[in-house]
Amino acid sequence: MTHIRPAVPADRSAILAVGEGSGLFSPEDLTHFIATFDGHDSAGDRLWLIAGSGDGAAFLEPEAMSDNVWNLRFIGVLAGARRGGVGRLLLAAAETAVRRAGGRLLLIDTASLPDMAPARAFYLAAGYQEEACVRDFYGDGVARVTFARRL
Repeated sequence: MTHIRPAVPADRSAILAVGEGSGLFSPEDLTHFIATFDGHDSAGDRLWLIAGSGDGAAFLEPEAMSDNVWNLRFIGVLAGARRGGVGRLLLAAAETAVRRAGGRLLLIDTASLPDMAPARAFYLAAGYQEEACVRDFYGDGVARVTFARRL
């Protein structure tokens, strides 16, 4: 079984590889995520998780100006490890971390692009509800779709 653990600085290249290999994130997104990883404090509120030897990764943080709401900003699994439960394990570990921190709601934002349909189906299958759709958020014709789950 794949072990999920908090990421450490030595996991930087694995996280970058997951981001690039997942095909889900733009170069700008990856630059932002790596900067967030480089500046994160493992004892702070932001949490990076890594699966096994780098098959997948996730990043979550509290939502600003909310009542114990967290946002899963990044979740990705390398192509060779997909359909093996790594994504489900990462999501479950993220939910556990949010509960331990006193969180009551976990949000996940994704794009309305056809390429993101498997991600949206994954969130629905995991018990998340589609809560919002902000048209043209990521560009003309590309909505932000927000999923939520009460923990």
